Amino acid sequence: MKYLAVLFLFPVLIFASPLKCEYATLNNGIKVIFVKVSENPVISSTVVVKAGLKHENKDINGVSHLLEHLVFNGTEKRTQRQLYDDFDLIGCYNNASTSDHYTAYYILTTKENFEKGIEIQSDMLFHSIIPANKIDKEKGIVIEEIRKDRMSPMFYEEMAFRKAVFKGTPYEMKVIGTEESVKSLKRDVIWDFYKKYYSPENVVILIAGDFEKDKVLQYLNKYFGSVKPVKIEQKKWDFKWDKEFTQVKKPELPYNVFYFVIKGVKANSKDFPFQECYADLFNSSLTKSLMAIDPQASVSTDYTDDYGLIKVRVKVKDLKEAEKVKQMVENLIGKPDFIKEEKLKEYKTSTKADTLFALERPHFYGMLQSPYIAAGCTDLIYFDKVNLTGLKYFGEKVKGFEKKAVFIEGKKNEKKN
Repeated sequence: MKYLAVLFLFPVLIFASPLKCEYATLNNGIKVIFVKVSENPVISSTVVVKAGLKHENKDINGVSHLLEHLVFNGTEKRTQRQLYDDFDLIGCYNNASTSDHYTAYYILTTKENFEKGIEIQSDMLFHSIIPANKIDKEKGIVIEEIRKDRMSPMFYEEMAFRKAVFKGTPYEMKVIGTEESVKSLKRDVIWDFYKKYYSPENVVILIAGDFEKDKVLQYLNKYFGSVKPVKIEQKKWDFKWDKEFTQVKKPELPYNVFYFVIKGVKANSKDFPFQECYADLFNSSLTKSLMAIDPQASVSTDYTDDYGLIKVRVKVKDLKEAEKVKQMVENLIGKPDFIKEEKLKEYKTSTKADTLFALERPHFYGMLQSPYIAAGCTDLIYFDKVNLTGLKYFGEKVKGFEKKAVFIEGKKNEKKN
């Protein structure tokens, strides 16, 4: 019993700390978000570069992801080996990921090594030389990832979904690219993309953990703030839905799946907190009703700086069952009885707990928050802003939002979970 008491002590201590976002802007315009948690003596730096799939076309599809690999291969003053050795010498965790609208880079260090950690991180991100002799090696790694990706049914499901929902925009492609597009990428194309988008006006940094804000700002201005800004032509995309219900045949898929998509608000909207809460409560209510059809049915949200979506995903037996699910979803939207005071309280409590527990590993928190930051959300403690009146008002607005249903028919006309 004593052991159990120790297990629960740490979360209690964290809950005693105030949770808030603070902000700053570096000398060159880079935006910084601070989320302080003092109970764990580590600090993470998540650098979100707003460069991803949305900046690509079919000819250069996959360049964002390949570039993510290549910046680890050496800088103006460090070889690839020196980069890794320098991170290892300070016990620094280092990772990265690429998505539809951003590429994010994460480090985690102890407090005493944080300045050295961000010096190396800034060197890697803004002083890379993209060595020509490393490109083929990294292409080979990415192409192997693509081949493995194709072995999963989710690859074909995602492709069908993207083409149905994002037709006519870069979002209908996959972030990882194709074997053909990745193989064809030349160093000058990769270099031009790097110099064009890895610019201060395109960067937001999230600092999370046990830091002294003034001291960290000095470090950031010293290493990140000296990077020269380059003016970026921002790209914006919108997608038009010409049909309310689309059927897609995907013989590579061993099951049928139904999506109901709501075009909601973006992450920089004042209604963003209400949309996140609405989707959570909607998920709780709808998935209970769908247990007999698909125990893994889900409602989720998806954001870039171009859109905000609420997505319902359900594996179904056939088209008839898909139409039944569509009616259930529409009925719930039309009469949102799931918006209740007690459910709102549950949402706020659980979301705060999830946030605090994620902050026990600040780099993991950075991974979770990167999509929202890149999409324009700066107040990461948004759940505190939700109230019942505003939530009910948002529920009424959802009724008028644009909606699309997508039935993806696999090879076998049966449901497999």
